[in-house]
Amino acid sequence: MKATLAVASDAPLAQPAQRLAAEVSKSFATLENEHLRLVFRKNAFGFGPGEVVVKTPSGWATAAWVPVLARLAIRQSDGAVRIGSLCAAEAKGQMEGQSEARLEFLATAPALGDACRVHVVFGLKRDARLISVEHRLEAARPLDVLLFVGPAVYALARDEAVFPGLEWLVGDEVSSSALDIAEDHPDRIRFAPHPNYVTVPAMGVHGPKGTVGLMWDVHQRWDGRRDRPRAVFASPDRFHGQRAHLMALSLPTVPEFFLPSRLLAEKPYRLEPSTKLVLRAEIVADGHAVDALAPLEAYLRRVGLPPPVPLPRGSYEKEIEFSMQGYLRSLWVEEESTWWTTKAGGILSHKGRPPAFVADVLVGATLSPDAGVRTQCRALAQRVAKLLDAEPRWEAMRFPGRFDHAVANPFSAASLLQSREEDGAWRFDADLQAGPPFVGMDYYELGPDNAVEVGTCARKAYEVLRYARVAGDLDAYRKMLPTLELMERFRVPRAAQVWEVPVHTPDILAAADAVDAFVEAYRFSGDRRWLADAVTWARRGLPFVYLWHDPEKPFLLGASIPVFGATWYQGSWFGRPVQWNGLRYAEALLKLSEYDRSLPWRDVAELVIRSAIHQQDTSGDNVGLWPDNISAIDGTKCPWVFPPGMILQGILHLLGRDQEPATVILGQSPHRLHLTATVPLSKASWDGKTCSFLAAVPQGQDGLVLASNISRPTRVVVAPGSSATAAQEQDLMQRDWPEKGSQAGWRYDPGWGFLVLRLPSQGVWQVRMEGAAFRGVQRLPQPVDRIAFEFHESAEGWLAAHHIDSLVVRDGSLAGSITGPDPYLVRSLLQVSAATCRVVVLRMRVSAGQTGQLYWGTTEAPGFSEQRVVVFPLQADGQFHEYRIPVGDHPEWKGRTITELRIDPGNGAAKAEFAIDYVRGESP
Repeated sequence: MKATLAVASDAPLAQPAQRLAAEVSKSFATLENEHLRLVFRKNAFGFGPGEVVVKTPSGWATAAWVPVLARLAIRQSDGAVRIGSLCAAEAKGQMEGQSEARLEFLATAPALGDACRVHVVFGLKRDARLISVEHRLEAARPLDVLLFVGPAVYALARDEAVFPGLEWLVGDEVSSSALDIAEDHPDRIRFAPHPNYVTVPAMGVHGPKGTVGLMWDVHQRWDGRRDRPRAVFASPDRFHGQRAHLMALSLPTVPEFFLPSRLLAEKPYRLEPSTKLVLRAEIVADGHAVDALAPLEAYLRRVGLPPPVPLPRGSYEKEIEFSMQGYLRSLWVEEESTWWTTKAGGILSHKGRPPAFVADVLVGATLSPDAGVRTQCRALAQRVAKLLDAEPRWEAMRFPGRFDHAVANPFSAASLLQSREEDGAWRFDADLQAGPPFVGMDYYELGPDNAVEVGTCARKAYEVLRYARVAGDLDAYRKMLPTLELMERFRVPRAAQVWEVPVHTPDILAAADAVDAFVEAYRFSGDRRWLADAVTWARRGLPFVYLWHDPEKPFLLGASIPVFGATWYQGSWFGRPVQWNGLRYAEALLKLSEYDRSLPWRDVAELVIRSAIHQQDTSGDNVGLWPDNISAIDGTKCPWVFPPGMILQGILHLLGRDQEPATVILGQSPHRLHLTATVPLSKASWDGKTCSFLAAVPQGQDGLVLASNISRPTRVVVAPGSSATAAQEQDLMQRDWPEKGSQAGWRYDPGWGFLVLRLPSQGVWQVRMEGAAFRGVQRLPQPVDRIAFEFHESAEGWLAAHHIDSLVVRDGSLAGSITGPDPYLVRSLLQVSAATCRVVVLRMRVSAGQTGQLYWGTTEAPGFSEQRVVVFPLQADGQFHEYRIPVGDHPEWKGRTITELRIDPGNGAAKAEFAIDYVRGESP
C-alpha cells in the first residue's frame, strides 16, 4: 500500500462569520453558517483537504477533515493500477439568494493525466448542520475505474460510533473486530459491506466536539442506471493507516464490481466519455449532538420515512383473514385435533392447544371480511375450546382463568424481585445449563459470569413494572427504582439474547425491552424522566431497522436485524432480519407513540409490522406462516416458521384493539385506584367513595375490568349507552367467576384489594361503583426473619404458584381451590436461620389428596428441589388438622439460612378445596 502525505497551509483562520457565507480568498475557500464552517486551505498544489469546524457549547473547534476532494484508482490497458488524490487549482464561492451558499471545485490528479476530472460542490443552508456534497466524475476517454471515492469525512476523536446494521462502537473498540463474530468469519471485515447489510443510510461518530456523520440516498442512480453506492466505514481507519475515523461513499458498487470490504474492485467499471459518475451525500456536523445517532435522526427529519409498502391484500382486516390460514390449514393436525405451535423447528417445534391460538382464531371469527372464513374460525374455536374445557370467547382464551391472576399476579413480580441482586441488577449467568438446542454449551464463551447490561435487566424490569401499573402497587414501583437508575447508565443496547449471542453484542431486543420498561415506569408515575429514557432507548433501536425500500424485496422496508454479531460467534446475523425481534420493538414503539411525537414512532412500528406481513408464505404447506429469519440479500427464508399471532397483535394495535389491557389511574398517590380493562375506558372519575366510567365493548369481546386498591363496593351499577337514565340502570350481581358463563357480574378479592367486573355485552356502558373507597393492600412479600404466618387479614406474602386458584383470606385462614394434580403456593423473601426452627407447624384442612409437601430454598441453594423437601400424609376430610413437619435434622436445612418456602397442600387431587389456618416455626 502506498501512503500519501498531504501538506496543508498553516495560515491562521479568520474568525467565524457566524452567518451564511461562501468566500474564496488567496489562502482559503470557506463555507459557513451559524453552526459550522468548512475551510479549504490553498497550497502549492491547490485546494485539497478541508477542515470541518463546529460550534460547541465551549466554543468553535475542529471536529473532522474532508481528507481529499476526491480519490480515484484506474486500471490501465497494460494492467497497471494508477491511484491519485484529486485537488483543485481554484475554488468558486457563490450565494443562492439569502438561504444557501456553495463552494465549487474542479478537481484533477496529475498522476492520472488529463483523462478525467471531478466537479465537486459543497452546499450549506442557513441554520443547518448538514453540508450537501456532490461529486461528478467525467472522463475524456474510456477509463476502467477500480475506485472512485466521493463524499468522505474523517472524524478526529471518538467515544461512540454507529454504522447502522453493522457496528456500534464505544470507548477504544475498533470496527471490524472479533468481539461479536469469529475472527475467521467472512462477515468480520465489514468496512465496505454489501449495501443490503446497511439498515439506515446514515452513519455517525461522536466525540468531545459533537457528532460528525454522513447520510445518503441509497436509490441515487450514480451512473444513470445503478443505485446503492458503496458505503465505507472504518473506525479507526487502519485499512489506510489512519488514526481518524472514516465515513465515505465510493464506486463502483458491491457486489457487481467489488467483493465486500476490498480496497479495489475485482471488476473495473468501464467509464465512457458519454457517462458521468455522480455521488451525492450530506455531511452531518453538529457540535451540540449528544451521541452518534444524530445523523440517523437528521436523516429521519431531513428525508423522512419511505411510504409503507402496500398491504398484499389491501386492508388490515383482509390480512387478518389471510392469516387465519395459518391456524385453519398450515398448523392444524386434523387427526389429532391439535396444532403445531411452530413448524420445521426440529426439537423446538411441538404440538399443543394453546389458548392464545384459540383467541387468535376468534379474532378471525370476528374481523374477517369473508363470512365463510368467519364460520370456519368460529367452528374451530368451539372445537378446541371444548377440548380445553373452556369457553370459546375472546377474553376467556386470551386471559385463561381469573382475569386478575392473569394480568396482576404478584407471584411473578415477587419471583423476579427475589432473583434480583441488591444493586437492582439482573445478571448474566455463565453457569447456565441451557436446554435444546444449546445443551452442553459453555456460556463463559459468551461473556463473563455476572455481567450486567441493559438487556439482562430490561425485560424483567418491564414485567415487574407492568404488574405495578395494573395492580397499583406503589411498593413494587419503588422497589424498581434502583433498576431503572441502573439501566440509565448504559449506552448500547446489549445482552437480551444471551442464550446464544455474546453479552457484548448490540441487540434490538434490549432496546425494545428498555422502551417497554421505561414506558411502564412513566405510566405508573407520570415522571417525565422515565419518558425521556423511553425515547432514548427507542432511538437506540432504530439502527437495527431497515428504513429504505427495495422494490424487488417488499419485506425489506421495516425488516429488523436482531443483533450486530453472530450466534456463538459463528451464525452471522448481518443482513439477516429476525422479525419477531422487530415486532417486539414495534409494540414498544406503539406504546411510546401515545406519549411522545419527537419522532414518527407509530410509522416506524407500522413499517415493521408490514415487513412481517410480507414475510408470510402466500401458498403451500406454510401459508400464513412467517420465518424465524430471512436474507436481506436474496430473500431466502429459514425453514423454521411461526404462527401469525405476533403479526395479529401488531395489526390489532394499529386498528385500536390492543390486546394488552390499558390502565386508567384515578386519585393522587398514594391513594389511587387503577382501572385496567380489555376495552377502552373514558370519562373515568372517583371522589373517594364513588367510581364511575364509560366502557366501550367492541364486537366479539366481553369487556373485563380490574379495579385495584379498592374496598368492597356496596353496589355496582351499569346502564347501556353514554347518556342512560336512572330507569335503565341495573345492579350487577356478585359472582365467584364473572369470567365464566354468559352473565355479567363482579367479584371482590379482599386479600388483594381487587375487583373484577364483566360487562353485559357489546356496546357502550356506564359503570358506577358505589362505596368504592381506597384500600391499600400489601401484595408483595415483605422480608421476614421468622416463620410465623397467621392470615388474620392478608395472605402475608404467600402466593399461588401452580394449580391453585381463588386464593383468598377468609375467616382468618388462607383458602383456595386446587385445580390440578400438582398444586403449590410459595412464600419468598425469608431470611430465617434454620437454628431457630426445627419443626414447621401447619394447621390445614383439605377436601382431597394423598400427601402434602414442604419445600424450601436457601442462600446456598435457591429455588425448590427434590433434595429439599419433606413429604407428609394428609387427612383429606375437609376438617382442620395440625401437621408437625420435622425439618431440623434434614441435611439441607441444618445450618442454613432459609430464603423461601413452598407448600403443596394436596398432591394427587385434580380438584379440591383447602384452607391454611397458620404456618409456624418451632424450635422445641
